[in-house]
Amino acid sequence: MDREMKAQESDPTRDTPPMTLEGCVVRMADTISYVGRDIEDAIRLGLIIREDIPDSCRRVLGDTNGTIVYTLVEDLVSSSLGKDCVAFSEEVSQSLVRLKAFNHERIYMNDRVKKQTPKIKIMFQLLFERYLRDLETGNQDSDIEKEYLAGMSSDYRNQASKAAVVRDFIAGMTDDYFLTQCHKNLIPQWISSAF
Repeated sequence: MDREMKAQESDPTRDTPPMTLEGCVVRMADTISYVGRDIEDAIRLGLIIREDIPDSCRRVLGDTNGTIVYTLVEDLVSSSLGKDCVAFSEEVSQSLVRLKAFNHERIYMNDRVKKQTPKIKIMFQLLFERYLRDLETGNQDSDIEKEYLAGMSSDYRNQASKAAVVRDFIAGMTDDYFLTQCHKNLIPQWISSAF
């Protein structure tokens, strides 16, 4: 574990597997929260229609964000209760793998989405730099302080590097919150006149 921690500290962007049950729960919660939401967003944007979702996934998981979230949470709890691990049932796990593959192929790799990737990378970089600067200068009015660190333990605040804190904050953002933060922090705001 020490080796993994050192590797993570040297490269905060590195994707590492969770090493605790709590970490597994966080990773699974992340998947649960985005897999159905991304489908709803893709339908709203006209990238897919609901009937495009593979029948096997719709039958096991459902075809709306609400039913997918409910099914995944219920299955995770019932399949993990009283066990030393956190896991989905085999049927739900296989359906989730198929649904994630569908999302990857039909949503994330969609040409319309891929055209936005360079812009989004710049937004991530600029927002990362903004929050890092806020931490380095002690800006207590920053949302990273008020909306993120205020709810974290003192151990986390004292032990995590500033870059890791920023990474964790941004990684936990929904798409809408990310865009709101970009607009708030990166787009010039109107200055009201004193007249």
